[in-house]
Amino acid sequence: MFRYIVKRILLIIPVVLLVAVAIFTIMFFTPEDRASVVLGPGATEEQRYELRESLGLNDPYIVQLGNFMYKTFIQLDFGESYSSGVPIINELARRFPNTLILAISVIFTELIIGLPLGILAARNRGKIIDQICMLIALVGISAPAFWVGLQLMILFSQKLGWLPVYGIATWKGWILPIVATSLRGIAQMARQSRSSMLEVIHSDYITTARAQGLKERTLLARYALPNALIPVVQTLGNSFGTSLGGTVIIENVFSIPGVGQYMVEAIATRDYPVIRSTVIVLAIAFSIVMLIVDVAFAFIDPRIKAQYEARGKKPGSLTRKRRESNA
Repeated sequence: MFRYIVKRILLIIPVVLLVAVAIFTIMFFTPEDRASVVLGPGATEEQRYELRESLGLNDPYIVQLGNFMYKTFIQLDFGESYSSGVPIINELARRFPNTLILAISVIFTELIIGLPLGILAARNRGKIIDQICMLIALVGISAPAFWVGLQLMILFSQKLGWLPVYGIATWKGWILPIVATSLRGIAQMARQSRSSMLEVIHSDYITTARAQGLKERTLLARYALPNALIPVVQTLGNSFGTSLGGTVIIENVFSIPGVGQYMVEAIATRDYPVIRSTVIVLAIAFSIVMLIVDVAFAFIDPRIKAQYEARGKKPGSLTRKRRESNA
């Protein structure tokens, strides 16, 4: 198991590096002059040339890429924002907790609502409850998060006046963003958990346990649910990554000062260092989440654990055990 965890940790490094190279390359080959973006249209050619020299923008692509990778991953220096002049790492440290709170809250909401819906639908397959649950899932998958957010704002903020329109000054400000972001994940979780439960319920060992007289509740909780959770955990990890990406839109709809809002503002003002930094931070966060999911998946699925335990044993010991068993 230790080898499996180390392997997954090492895989994060090339993924993050490739993301950094890709976003730098995209920003490098944009046709717009970055010196003109910083200085504005009224700057002279001499001023723009001096700024390009000071920022190293006149260097070849490979030199700029090397400097960027060295500063980002060795010195942990993301640079400063073109528009505000504030160090980017300070802004990310202030905004990232809000994005993380939103993403974690969305995951818990999807889990406590979507998983029971899927189990309920599987236990009542073909009945009216199953059809209602799948109808909810279909609506959740079809409705875009930003549209749901706007409709919730109109209903609960403008019409009823129960919740704030924007901002997170109080805990009530988190309700609408969490609901809008988690609706699609709830639908996916319900569909996946229903499919997994149906597959497990109709397996041979469940049929045998049911024939032995075990209660249905005990059968589902002790035997069916642990095995059905194996694909659900993978869905949960993918949903967390989707939630991180979805915050780019939701944070702007509800004016939440997070990484997503920071990225959109940077795109609007063509603040290239901020765009690069936010993409890298989100890539690192997504990679860490997928690492946690893979480790949890390995502990839940005994096949992965057995596979790596077998690889860790010496061939000689396996041969001796086979000889002893044959004897």
